[in-house]
Amino acid sequence: MVSAAVISDTHFGSGSSTLSDARKMEQLIWEIWRYGGGCDELVLLGDIFDFWRARPERAIRESRPFLRKLSELDLKMTYVVGNHDHHLVVMNRESNLLERVARGDLFSLYTPCLAWGLVIDGLAFDMHYPMYNARIAGKSLLFAHGHHLGGDQAFSVQVVKGLRKLSGEQITPADLEMLMTYAYEGIYRSSSVGEMMELEERLWRASDLFKKVKTGIFGTKYTPVERQYDSILKFIRDHYPGKVDGFIYGDTHRAGLFRKDGGPLAVNTGSFTHENGRESSLENSDTYLLCSEEGLFLRQLGRGQELIGCHF
Repeated sequence: MVSAAVISDTHFGSGSSTLSDARKMEQLIWEIWRYGGGCDELVLLGDIFDFWRARPERAIRESRPFLRKLSELDLKMTYVVGNHDHHLVVMNRESNLLERVARGDLFSLYTPCLAWGLVIDGLAFDMHYPMYNARIAGKSLLFAHGHHLGGDQAFSVQVVKGLRKLSGEQITPADLEMLMTYAYEGIYRSSSVGEMMELEERLWRASDLFKKVKTGIFGTKYTPVERQYDSILKFIRDHYPGKVDGFIYGDTHRAGLFRKDGGPLAVNTGSFTHENGRESSLENSDTYLLCSEEGLFLRQLGRGQELIGCHF
């Protein structure tokens, strides 16, 4: 019996979601049943909705067939928020603020790990941010979207880090979250302004071109998970005090699996978008993860054999 199925980065609303295709959506549900014998829980690992490229109403409307299909399943639904749907976190914090204001509690709060309930288009979710911990087969698995792993590379964070360094201070996880919220909310608000979206599209296309040129020049052969492994270890140290056997994330849209020097197993679940055209099967879209008593296994939609896996 599979304990959990994990999918990430469907990006409903952006026009790139492959699960907007009813046939692929049906096939995903069938494969979870066929290759796992069903599951107890479905973990949506962030960027399920793309509030950066579309208004929330449009993103949720595009996801409606998928959500309605999920509502037919007798599964626990867990949602770990990412960066493109980060506004869900802001909504929760603002709701909590209004409740505290009503009570007269006006002290600022930073909660390192949030958990709350949310109903989206009639489907109830257990919401988590920035991580969710579960035990499967006696192993501690930590789920996160993964956008924190490269967060300190953002220009705004680099500026603040430079200023803090001059004063001898270190940037904290609370600082990083504050700066991310500042940047993400700006992008979220721009989704209703056509001219801003067009400008952002041009900048992102230019950025993608730069990354392709850089990769071609330096010829790196490391997998994305391997390149992020040190950042994963740092994230675990900063956010979770207990032992972690496996770290599962998305964000980069590049599926993979890596472990180093007896450390935790790191798995990227990949994505359900059609923006990737790589030849390697681990870099194509439509990949997902099955977590069972036996171990963690990456699969790709339509393939009879798993891509890669690790037994517990």
